[in-house]
Amino acid sequence: MSLFKARDWWSAVLGEGEEFDQGCLCVGDVDNSGTGHDKVVVGSYMGMLRIFSPHASKAGEGGQAAVDAQLLEVQLRDPIIQLEVGKFVSCSELLHLAVLHPRKLSVYSVSGTAGNVEHGTQYQLKLVYEHNLQRTACNMTYGPFGGVTGHHSLCIQSMDGMLMFFEQDSYSFGRFLPGFLLPGPLVYCPRTDTFLTVSSARQLESYKYETLAVATEAESRQDADLPVKTGGKRLTPDWTLVLGEQALDLSVPTFSHSSSSIFVLGERNLYSVRDNGQIRFMKKLEFNPSCFLPYASVTDGTTNLLMGNHNNMLLVYQDVTLKWAAQLSYVPVAMRTASFPELKGVVVTLSSDGHLQCSYMGTDPSFFSTPKVDAREADYEQVDAEMKRLQKFIREATRTQGGDILPKADAEDELTVTATVSSSVDRPSVHTHTHTHTQSAFKHVQTHILALHSVWSVPAESCDPGHRRSARPLRHRPGKLWSHTDDITPFKTKMALEDDGN
Repeated sequence: MSLFKARDWWSAVLGEGEEFDQGCLCVGDVDNSGTGHDKVVVGSYMGMLRIFSPHASKAGEGGQAAVDAQLLEVQLRDPIIQLEVGKFVSCSELLHLAVLHPRKLSVYSVSGTAGNVEHGTQYQLKLVYEHNLQRTACNMTYGPFGGVTGHHSLCIQSMDGMLMFFEQDSYSFGRFLPGFLLPGPLVYCPRTDTFLTVSSARQLESYKYETLAVATEAESRQDADLPVKTGGKRLTPDWTLVLGEQALDLSVPTFSHSSSSIFVLGERNLYSVRDNGQIRFMKKLEFNPSCFLPYASVTDGTTNLLMGNHNNMLLVYQDVTLKWAAQLSYVPVAMRTASFPELKGVVVTLSSDGHLQCSYMGTDPSFFSTPKVDAREADYEQVDAEMKRLQKFIREATRTQGGDILPKADAEDELTVTATVSSSVDRPSVHTHTHTHTQSAFKHVQTHILALHSVWSVPAESCDPGHRRSARPLRHRPGKLWSHTDDITPFKTKMALEDDGN
C-alpha cells in the first residue's frame, strides 16, 4: 500500500465502448431521500443513464459491488451531453435531474418505491417536461437567475454562440454572444448574477443577467453591418480579462464568501479572478491538466482545489501551494466530491472510457484504541514481599543449578592436552610426557598414541593427591594404536612412554 495512492473505496466499469466527458458526471440527492446522502449520476454519449448509491466494497465482491450499488439504468434515445441536479420544477422544492441532449433538454424526477420482496426499493425515472432546441447544444449552467429564490433556471449555450434561457417549463429568451467563433465553458456566478465564459479571443468575459435580458432579441444572427433592432441594446460584456490560452473549465465556488473567486483552468495555467475581473493569483502548471474542482478549505481566505492531469495524478492545492498528490489508475475527465452514509468527503472521478471510482487519499484508518490503564494505587507491602520471594528463588537456583545458569567457558578452554617428547634420541629410552588439563571432571577419557617402534607404556599416577594406583607396563608392536582410558579430574594427569630401542 502506497501512501501517495488514491485508496479505492468503491469502483465500477461502465459499459463497453461508451464514451464520457466533463459534463457526464454529477452528484446529489436526486431521489430526495431526505437523508442528505448523495447519489452518483452518470450519462454517456451512447445515451445510457445510470444512478448509483455507492457503499464500501468488501473483499472478494469484485463486480458484484457495482451491481448492488446501481439504483437505475435507462437507455435514452439521444446522447447525453451534460447532467445537473437542481430545483427545476415550479411550485416544487424537490430536486430534479436535468439532462441535456444535442437537440433537447429533458427534466426528470427520480423516485423510489419500497418493495415487498428481497429486491428492496424500486427506482423509476419519470419525464416532467422537455424542450426541443432549434440549435445544437454545447453545454449548460443553472442557478437563481435574477436573484429569485426557491427554484433554478437553466441557460444553454449552442454551438453557434446563442445563450438560451429557460425558466422551468417555459422558454424565456435567447441572446447571441458578440464576436463568437467557438463555444467555451459557461458558468453562472450567483454573487454578482453574472454569466462567465471564455471566448475564442482567449479572454474571460462577464455578462450580467440584467444586461442579457434587456439586450437585442436573438431571433436570428444579425450581420454586424446592419443596424441594431429597436427595443434592445447591443450586447457587450461588463468586463474582460485576457488569458492568452483556451480554458478547459470554469468554476465559481459558493461554499464560502470569504474567498469570492472565479477559478479558470487553462491549458497551462490556473487563474483565480475576483468578481470584478482582477487577477487574484495565477499558478503556472508543469503538466497537462484534465479537470479540476474547488472545494471548501478549513483556512479562512483560501480555497482548496482538486486537479487531475494526464499523468494519472490527483493533486490537492491550497491556492497555489501543492498539499498532496495521489496516483490514479486512469486520466480523470470529471470529478466531484460526495457524502455517503459510510464515508463523507469522497472524491468521485470518471474517466473517458467509463472507469468510475470513489476514493479517498491517505491510508486506512486504524480503529484500535488503547485499553484504559487500571489506576489502582500500588500496595508496597505486597510488592516488597513479592521481591523477597523472587530473590530467594534466584539464590536457590544459582546454588543448585549453577552449572546450568552460569556461563560456560569456551570449548577451547575446556580441555588442554600438552605432549612433550625428549630431544635426545640416542638413548635406548625416550620419555614422552602427556599432560591433560581440564576445567571440569570427565569420565572414561581415552588417549590414543600411534607408535612407530615397539614401546613399553607406563601410565603415570594421577596428579590428584587422592588418586593412587600402580602402573603396569604394557608392550605394543610398531604401527599399532596405543590407547589408554582413565578418569580425569580438574587436575593434571601425566602419562609417560619409554622406547625400548628395538
